[in-house]
Amino acid sequence: TMIEVKDVVKTFDGFRALDGVTMTVPRGAVYGLVGPNGAGKSTLIRHLTGIYRPDSGAIDIDGQPVYENPAVKARIAYIPDDVFYFPQATIPDMMRYYRGIYPKFDAERYQKLGEVFQLDPKRQIRRLSKGMQKQAAFWLAMSLRPDVLILDEPVDGLDPVMRRQVWNLV
Repeated sequence: TMIEVKDVVKTFDGFRALDGVTMTVPRGAVYGLVGPNGAGKSTLIRHLTGIYRPDSGAIDIDGQPVYENPAVKARIAYIPDDVFYFPQATIPDMMRYYRGIYPKFDAERYQKLGEVFQLDPKRQIRRLSKGMQKQAAFWLAMSLRPDVLILDEPVDGLDPVMRRQVWNLV
């Protein structure tokens, strides 16, 4: 099993956002979380990426805990609903940053994906439209060659043509 979530509970100010969540995701699977607003999807995603620590239960990737585990986190690429980068950063700035912290960063793939996305490398990411910021996030995330790709609202803000291209990449 690639991802294993066992009896995860998370409470915020007395509200139980996750209540004994258990799931497994096999290697190579595409798994979707579907539910109404407030169901805990983003909270679970933040646990899967090691941003949140569960109050109880366990989240493992290949048998290793995610929280406070840099070796496991280096194998994960995460694209949140609201993409955030350093305020002045361009896509090449973020590429250099990621190349320094992700051991599997693939410069050749980065160059090839640049032809797919065709974004202006000189523009600051924060100055791009929401859809273009999402494209930049996919460009960078796919260049990491992650073992686990976690997406929160992945195609929100993308036009129909780019949605198809992104799903083909995934």
